[in-house]
Amino acid sequence: MNRTSRSAILIVACAAMLSLAPMGWAQQTPLGQPQGGIFNPSVLKGEGGCSLTSNCADVAPGMIQSALVESPLEENLRQLTDHFGGRLTGSPAAHEAVEWVVEAFHQAGVDDVHVEKFTMPHGWSEGATRLEVLTPAQFSVRLVSTGWSPATPPAGIMAPVVDVGAGDDAGFAKAGQSVKGSIVLVHSSILETYEQLADEYVQDVAIVQRAQKSGAAAIFWMSSRPNRLLYRHTLSFEGNPEPLPQAILAREDAERIARFLAHSQVVRVHFYMPNRLTGPVESENVVAEIRGREKPDEFVLLGAHLDSWELGTGALDNGCNAALAIDAARVIHSSGVLPRRSIRFVLFTGEEQGMLGSAAYARAHQAEMDKMVAAIVFDSGNGRVTDYSISGRKDIANALREDLKPVQFLHPVNVTLDAELGTDNFYFLLEGVPTLVADQDPANYMLNYHAESDTLDKVDIVELKKNVAVAAVTTYAIADAPERLGERQSRAEIEQLLNDTGLVAQMKAMGFLPFWLDGTRGRQ
Repeated sequence: MNRTSRSAILIVACAAMLSLAPMGWAQQTPLGQPQGGIFNPSVLKGEGGCSLTSNCADVAPGMIQSALVESPLEENLRQLTDHFGGRLTGSPAAHEAVEWVVEAFHQAGVDDVHVEKFTMPHGWSEGATRLEVLTPAQFSVRLVSTGWSPATPPAGIMAPVVDVGAGDDAGFAKAGQSVKGSIVLVHSSILETYEQLADEYVQDVAIVQRAQKSGAAAIFWMSSRPNRLLYRHTLSFEGNPEPLPQAILAREDAERIARFLAHSQVVRVHFYMPNRLTGPVESENVVAEIRGREKPDEFVLLGAHLDSWELGTGALDNGCNAALAIDAARVIHSSGVLPRRSIRFVLFTGEEQGMLGSAAYARAHQAEMDKMVAAIVFDSGNGRVTDYSISGRKDIANALREDLKPVQFLHPVNVTLDAELGTDNFYFLLEGVPTLVADQDPANYMLNYHAESDTLDKVDIVELKKNVAVAAVTTYAIADAPERLGERQSRAEIEQLLNDTGLVAQMKAMGFLPFWLDGTRGRQ
């Protein structure tokens, strides 16, 4: 059956199922009951699916139903966030979460589950950071270290604060020689959009370089969130220490300091940040696989990152999508149908330190890259999936639109050629593999991004279940299609793609370009 007629049957079947329940999916019989912290493994072993040899054009509606009704999703997410908390890469909480995820995939019905280890160059943890303003008025400041920031000297840093505005060339030029030996204060706007977030990472790398070149002792970043909310980032994309001590200051405290400086008053502070940096640390990716029935050596990857910053419990970034991947495995397994190709569910760690887990996976599986059909990544909270960004791969757009037809009854899911350096698809893109990044409504993502407030109560479980349905059907459709979604690109084709999409400029700004040029990363 060709792709068009197959999709048409799926649409008719899905429409028929929707018409049976005027009150919505809640009327359906619950298919998976939480039990023992995960769920009952005896539930959904092949129920409602067709046999392995029959025509499976109607499998998508059953998957959608299984995703939307009562399921173990919410309890799994509660365990992952409330029990393990923030899962800082290399920490005991992260290792314990990995062990739990292995069991969760087993309980989802996936037999082939294993851990793949890799080594990060440094481990890191924050000490008892504190800051006191000494002049012109004494007060304490609420602040937190940036990730992988080095410690201050044992006695701390006693120094004046210098305002460099937005941290651009003009700001440093205006501050002049006063920057040397001082702590620079960098202003921010309130974070509201994905574009602002992307700009923040790109611009901040250059700001650190300016501060270092100008002889600054440290950097204070004004929080881009209101109400004294703190969060954590890192600009150390290879898991190495930052070049200068850096901290994020509560917005209101930073603005108070800025007002003193604006009135030509000298602000002197005592900045104490006894962070701990270690040598190499071991981390792990979790890999689960459903083997394909006809072409088991070819595979589609559905991925999310398991690690998170530890100020909150990493619910939106990215616990909800780690739970999504586990539940998508349950949904596909419970259909009782095997796709033509294999499906690998991979939960990466080290993503917040520079996508290190996905880079390690790409390196470890170099010999299989020709067999990798696509990488699908969820990494933007639990807002509604609006599009899949395919990073300029025009050759796969039409086929992907056909594969997405069965999910259109939930809500429109489109295809965009947009490209961005920032999540776990990127190293697969550099290998020439077609990649799909789920674009999602911002919802409450920006306010809580990497923040103390990123906790379970921020997650909309109903919307997350819809995203599970989208992820499961998309992944299954690509894995089961008669033809591959798209071919692996050559290095020359990848080079052209990077230039056409503007990714090469992002790579240069964020310090990634040398790794591509010298062959450390990407297709040889």
